[in-house]
Amino acid sequence: MQLTDLVANQYLNVRLKTATDATRLSRTISSVAPTELIEPTGYLSGNELLTLSGIGMNFGDARTWNAYVERLARVPVTGILFHSGVVHPAVPQGLIDAGNVFDVPVLEVAPPVNLLQVHRLVNDTIQAEHYAVLRSSLALADRCAELEARGTTLLGLLEEIRIVVGGDVGLVDSQGRMVASRPAGMRWNVPGLRAPAKTDALVEHLRLLNPVRGSERFAIAVRSPQNDSVVDSLLGPVGSIVSLHLNSTAEHYNVENDRMRSLVEHLRLPDSESPRFTKKLMRAAGFDPQKPIVLITVRTGADPHDSWRMRLDLTDIFPTLGLLETERYSLLIGQDFDRDSAQPATLRRLHDIAPRRPAIVTAPLPGIGALRTAVMASPRQLDRVQEPTAARPFDLPSVLATALSTGGVEQALEFIRPLNDYDVESGSELVRTLRAFLDADGSPTRTATALFIHRNSLTYRINRIGELLGVSLSTMDGKATCSVALAVWGMHDSGENDDQAMPDIPRSTVTTWKLP
Repeated sequence: MQLTDLVANQYLNVRLKTATDATRLSRTISSVAPTELIEPTGYLSGNELLTLSGIGMNFGDARTWNAYVERLARVPVTGILFHSGVVHPAVPQGLIDAGNVFDVPVLEVAPPVNLLQVHRLVNDTIQAEHYAVLRSSLALADRCAELEARGTTLLGLLEEIRIVVGGDVGLVDSQGRMVASRPAGMRWNVPGLRAPAKTDALVEHLRLLNPVRGSERFAIAVRSPQNDSVVDSLLGPVGSIVSLHLNSTAEHYNVENDRMRSLVEHLRLPDSESPRFTKKLMRAAGFDPQKPIVLITVRTGADPHDSWRMRLDLTDIFPTLGLLETERYSLLIGQDFDRDSAQPATLRRLHDIAPRRPAIVTAPLPGIGALRTAVMASPRQLDRVQEPTAARPFDLPSVLATALSTGGVEQALEFIRPLNDYDVESGSELVRTLRAFLDADGSPTRTATALFIHRNSLTYRINRIGELLGVSLSTMDGKATCSVALAVWGMHDSGENDDQAMPDIPRSTVTTWKLP
């Protein structure tokens, strides 16, 4: 109930005596506080409607009235309702002036209406509102429990909460960072899990959830025009459902991640054209081998929750979504999407949540062969972008992913290995130099600038590379051969090795994916 409801009630005939704006009158009344004390603040908790008739307030000094109202403004009270005609024929002018000074609404009620009638109306209205909020909170919890039983996503639960609270809703971790939100891209300005903050007409409210996996703390964040008590009541029962969902997700996460890792490792194998076994791995990971797939490759960030946050933010685009995290990047495989909008919608979403994070998003892939090519090629493409970008449908890594057999991979690695051996023995940077030279399209000036070395030093290194590999980097054939060899190495590098170290890949094995 608000002060505007009192003023609008034609039977009470409550009159506003101060020059108070509509925003101040829209504050919610938490309860009624009848008092005649000159110092009642010790019995007030905030947002009460203070009612009095002025017994014992026969002073006319403006400073006394100012001190009285100033103390009430600090509580703060929602307003002061003065019953005239009992002790004072009208509301004292000092009280009205003090209300204007400290922005505390002062209202008047006069006979034949008395304060008891006002108390009864306000209390009955507040109880009815509390009962309505309780029913809404239980209905919300019931709907979310049904969705959870059907296997809904976190975004599905947040959407149900958003509809009821009438504002933005998100999940915030213990550092105050947004993990997922409805609508997507919600920004949260409250640093950490602190007291609610008020911004303009919206209230920012945090509801702490039960710990996930025994220690991780999350909270539901709400930005809504409704007051704190209403929001907190609405979030009480449904908070348990969200906590249950988070714990259930955490318990199944490791199993899902292991299945995704088995699938991706198999797809990275040269000669992994064993359709029956590949389909078995896809089904185990939760995918349908007959449906199209979108592959999303995202650079790993410093925040350990980044990949999980991104997965949650994309579940409305991809109802079926798997995640594999490595030290350098994360792979997300999505299915059951709209073919026409999946790629552009994903790119827009990634721009919203991580606009400067390198990411590669493929168009819908028709089959297992196309997925294998994308798994091999996307990490290489990721090194050349600075933001979410659509995958190139055809490039050198894509060709290598489909053309090279196990023997071809091993030959490429053996070709480039002399440079690695030389770097290890002499502490030089020939592998890094070769990569920079090829990235600069063979331009000595650009290569020297990128490496911060003199042109003469670069010339010596290029000649030494040619001697060790037995090719000439001044010819197209030599450059193409080295580019292919480095591309093969890049596709089979696990991220544990830097640019100077060659991956140690025994025959008929693949790179080990290390999870954080």
